[in-house]
Amino acid sequence: MKFNFHHLAVLVAVGSALLLAGCHQTNHATANQVKTRQLTAMVISDDHVIAPSLHDNGSAFKSYAASDAGADLTYSATIFKAFIATALHKKPDVVLISGDITNNGEKASHQYVAKQLKRLTKAHIRVYVVPGNHDINNPLTRRFKGKKQYITSAVTPNEFKTIYAKAGYNAAVQHDSSSLSYLVKPSAKTWFLMLDSAIYKGNYQQGSSTVGGGFTDGTLDWIAKIGREAKKQHATLIPVLHHNIMDHTMIHQNYTIGYADQVRQVFSKANLKLTLSGHIHAQSIKHKTVDGTKLTDIASGALILGEHYYGTLKIDQQTGQATYHATPLNVANYIKANRGDAAAKAYQKYDHDVLYAAGYNAALSQLYEDRSETHYSPKEIKRLASGMGEANIAMFRGTPVKETASVKAWEQMPKNTRLRAFILQTKTLSGNLTWQGATR
Repeated sequence: MKFNFHHLAVLVAVGSALLLAGCHQTNHATANQVKTRQLTAMVISDDHVIAPSLHDNGSAFKSYAASDAGADLTYSATIFKAFIATALHKKPDVVLISGDITNNGEKASHQYVAKQLKRLTKAHIRVYVVPGNHDINNPLTRRFKGKKQYITSAVTPNEFKTIYAKAGYNAAVQHDSSSLSYLVKPSAKTWFLMLDSAIYKGNYQQGSSTVGGGFTDGTLDWIAKIGREAKKQHATLIPVLHHNIMDHTMIHQNYTIGYADQVRQVFSKANLKLTLSGHIHAQSIKHKTVDGTKLTDIASGALILGEHYYGTLKIDQQTGQATYHATPLNVANYIKANRGDAAAKAYQKYDHDVLYAAGYNAALSQLYEDRSETHYSPKEIKRLASGMGEANIAMFRGTPVKETASVKAWEQMPKNTRLRAFILQTKTLSGNLTWQGATR
């Protein structure tokens, strides 16, 4: 996903009779389940890793990375390794990754990520992944050398399943026959429903990955069935998917799952009170009551961007009560330990500047485009663009923007000014970093 204020809406049509419902049961043993009262999971999304072997950091790659709307693509592999190091230190029971694992679904990037995840499974940390809209059948896979870029191999759904065999698929106790969704039971009382919400069958015909997502009726029936099983076992069942099940920000086109009302009704009936998602790149927690059940959707901030959040979810397996907290990943410390002070400082400057510039440049372009009507001076335009740069960082961080002169300048603008409502909304951001509540 790239942050774009003029993102075109993609109509997501989920046919009522696309595929018959069903599931394939597997007979994997449930040995080595978590026996302790508390189960801990570390949660990330949107790592967007590009394998180091796919670029030489030359001019073609630098130009491409600079257009990636605030994402730290240049450091994507380093950020991911910093997360792996943190997980090895924290030793959670489970690591959950809710899609957009790779930059654009390059096979080499998937293989690189799987190799890093093997370090966790060797340390007896369970890893479960699902694909995002970037990960499968992506026509935009590229490698970079010098001044040129070249097409490189993508992955099919079956290849994705094979590459991540040890990151969820081999541990599955049930597979959905309509998608790459599967069920895992790291303990008798805590189950994760790893849901494939991506739509990728038409990607090659349209020449790009489909941003929006959805479920077939078959998958929804399967979800409902698993929900009934969890109720009988008095188990917590937590869905993990890429697309959001409710709107999180003003910019929600294609990020909220298709036919979201129907999905929420299924989740409510199945008592799926907590959902983990990603996709919007912003750290955000939203709630909605459906048919008397309060649903919570925690969208993890993109690992590749901003604060590089990872979430820590702790579940009391006896009561079903849980807590969640989003923590910034200390990438600078990881770089300092491996490459020294100078490299860490260079990273910190780049990390701030690339996200600030995404907002600043978007506003600058818009404000100059409207100049024939507004008659703003270049100085006024730069001040307003600075406010947008600050607001952009705040939105992805999930916390209120500071009341600087540049932000206050937007308050004086006419109410119908483009971008004004978005910027002022970032002043009221709250409740996006922590959560506590019941999971069953």
